[in-house]
Amino acid sequence: MLVRALLIIALLVAWFLPLIIAALYKLPHQGSIAVLSLLLGWTGAGWLAALVIVVGGAIRATRPPLASQEQPRAPGPPAPAYSPAPPRAPAQADAPTQTQPPERDQPPGRSPSPWPDQPR
Repeated sequence: MLVRALLIIALLVAWFLPLIIAALYKLPHQGSIAVLSLLLGWTGAGWLAALVIVVGGAIRATRPPLASQEQPRAPGPPAPAYSPAPPRAPAQADAPTQTQPPERDQPPGRSPSPWPDQPR
């Protein structure tokens, strides 16, 4: 008699295991998980689907955010999406308006082109 009661309790706990995990991790879709577990849990496939959904949600809930992900911030003014450019120094009157790139010094005996003058 006691063994039968323990077996029934163990089966009920296993049947509601997806709902228990969803409640412990405070997952957002507890209602749909409960419906899936209650109505289709007896089929095995429904129970497995509910367990996969819950375990995936629990992993996402406990995984630390990546460095590239936006962190939640305290309430206040939003941060700028870019940093403004630093102020420029005033232009001098005698400075040239356009700058030319410096010419590269070529070693003696070499043409400026990377291709040979005469094909082989």
